[in-house]
Amino acid sequence: MIRSSFAVLGHLAIWVGFYVGGCVLLASLLLHGRIPWGSLAIAVPVSIGTYLVDRVRLRPEAIDPSDQMAHQARLDLLMKWGGSIRLLAFGLIGLAMAMAADRSPWVLIAVVGAPIGVILYSHRGFSRRPKDQVLFKNACVSISIVALVMLLECRDASAGSLIAVAGFLLLHVFSDAMLCDVDDAEADRRYGTVTIPGLIGTGRTWLLAIALNAIALVWIASAAALGLCPLGPSILFGAFLLAATVMVHAIPANRTKDLIDLKLPLAVVLAWSLVVWIGL
Repeated sequence: MIRSSFAVLGHLAIWVGFYVGGCVLLASLLLHGRIPWGSLAIAVPVSIGTYLVDRVRLRPEAIDPSDQMAHQARLDLLMKWGGSIRLLAFGLIGLAMAMAADRSPWVLIAVVGAPIGVILYSHRGFSRRPKDQVLFKNACVSISIVALVMLLECRDASAGSLIAVAGFLLLHVFSDAMLCDVDDAEADRRYGTVTIPGLIGTGRTWLLAIALNAIALVWIASAAALGLCPLGPSILFGAFLLAATVMVHAIPANRTKDLIDLKLPLAVVLAWSLVVWIGL
């Protein structure tokens, strides 16, 4: 029962919302040392809504064929409740737009552009969809998430600090986007979507992700040494995120996408709890 409910929440993009919220929280803690409630109220609903738009599309016949082949339980849920899920998706995006009304116009543009962008990058009208091209798919996801986070949290931060945090996040989000393709690698391969796991295999994809996490730790520690970020929290965040990736890799699970979505926000919360506890 618990496992089934956990999976359904994953199909409804709740864990995706947690993931993007974790990215916003991480950026705000490194840049400002505070919990960004207003930014979370924008980032979480727009990320859930955009992911659901990508899954259910504007009409049932437009659902991605590789998604149809990848996960039967998810497909059954989307087909049964497609109309309600579309309503939920656009309701959440509308909520995010309302919450972004008093922010920079760029934030509102990013919120409106998110669902439009996800429809375009996987639109089957192209001779070869951007989504089907290796690296481009993961780059689109990671750059769009990090851009939204930076737009939400750039106020009162120096250019150097923004570059440091954006680079740190980009390495993590890109590596997690690769790992999220592992579960659907076979379906993607059959449809013609070229992914990193499909090219180099699951094992090498995990090794590459762990290597990127390690590079991210060195990156943020170096930035902290230059005074661009707080030293103790930066090292703890980098170490906890690296450890979380290694731990998820060690878990014997048939599907790991939901765990990948959850590992970043959980690692951020645990690391910050330790920062507060020891007074760094």
